[in-house]
Amino acid sequence: MMVAIPGVLYYSILFRHLVDLPLLDDYDAVLGFLNQLAQVKGAAAKFWFFLGAQHNEYKIFFGHGIAWAQYDALGHVNFSAICVLGDFAVAVLALILWSMFLPEQKDLGKRLTYFVPASWLIFQLEYYETLNWAMPSLVTLWVIVFSLGAIGCLLRPSRMSYAGAVVLYVLAISSLGNGFLLLPVGLLILVMQRQRARAVGWLVISAVNIAAYAYHYNFHSSQAIYSAQSHQHGSVFATLLHLRPDYLLAFLGNAAAIGGASPTYAAISIVLGLILLAVFAWMARRGYAKKNPAIAYSVLFLLLTAVGVAGLRSDFGLTQSLSSRYTIYGALALIFAWIMVVEEFLQKRGGPIVNNNPYVAMTGVAVLFGLCMDYVGNANLSRRENDAKIGMAAYERTAGTTSLEGPIPPVPFENDVIKTLRTRSRAILTESVKLGVYEPPKY
Repeated sequence: MMVAIPGVLYYSILFRHLVDLPLLDDYDAVLGFLNQLAQVKGAAAKFWFFLGAQHNEYKIFFGHGIAWAQYDALGHVNFSAICVLGDFAVAVLALILWSMFLPEQKDLGKRLTYFVPASWLIFQLEYYETLNWAMPSLVTLWVIVFSLGAIGCLLRPSRMSYAGAVVLYVLAISSLGNGFLLLPVGLLILVMQRQRARAVGWLVISAVNIAAYAYHYNFHSSQAIYSAQSHQHGSVFATLLHLRPDYLLAFLGNAAAIGGASPTYAAISIVLGLILLAVFAWMARRGYAKKNPAIAYSVLFLLLTAVGVAGLRSDFGLTQSLSSRYTIYGALALIFAWIMVVEEFLQKRGGPIVNNNPYVAMTGVAVLFGLCMDYVGNANLSRRENDAKIGMAAYERTAGTTSLEGPIPPVPFENDVIKTLRTRSRAILTESVKLGVYEPPKY
């Protein structure tokens, strides 16, 4: 019962705030992409356009593919349907975590009870910026699902599992750039298993994906037209050399940023990041990877992601590591640490679990955290939904005029990113309506 409650609360809130409206990046990533695709003639030409399309520094083949498939099937794009698919990734992620959790534990009741904190930590709305938002949910959430799924498949000996891992690897790369981190993680798994032929196959698949990514790739693109960081350092890859350790630690501990991005919460997140890093290092020294390699390699993927994000984003400031779109990684870091502690220590204790003080304390913290984040997330989703409706109403009211109102409403102290996107979004939406790509609801 306690395992299911957070999921029910989570999806009931999300579905209540679903709207068929694009948000910020969706104008470029979905509507801009489909506007251009709709004007390309011929299947072959459309494929090559799809292969060369880029959003910021990423090739988001999975997100673009979903948008293209929906457009082909319906004749228009529906953002609510895309959001549902994106949000569903968290349910799949929970199932993957469950499959990795206490695999040797035969007592289902005990296993479910110890999984309660993990359920409350994953089904919560601290990372609301990736939810009910078409493109971020497709890329940010599904890349984690595909990556952890690929790790789980690689650890199984059958050929079918290896084939499944290859498919999931390709899908992870197609979702977001950190899917490429499965290259070293997968190679390490296969080398440790002495699967040389499969390791060679992994390298070949990686080379094909790199070639697809490199096709018409803009190596000086980061955060699309508005990023200063890659321009400052010369290229996307050069920025990896400029990561800040405090940013990396704050990223790992960003679940602690319950009050938003601020210097105070950044400091707290750094402390939590240090604690989590210490736990992971301690468990590595204890040989935990032999007991539960799926969790160990998932932690490695998480740490490599933290390094990559710190390299690419450090120059945007420490508090940027606390962005809501990143906090699912902080939640996963807590979940992995909890799984390690349960597997190494708590499950071996005798007596009723309710008398197990560490379990009771962790469950209480997880439940309180989940409820607080659901409350805050619900308010943020409601505000974002209202802003999107106001912006669309302003656009519809001034359509056909030279007004610059809508569909993205102005915000106080807006930076160049939002200002540029707000200007471009009106032209993109107008073209989408003209081409029949999207018909916004009337407000």
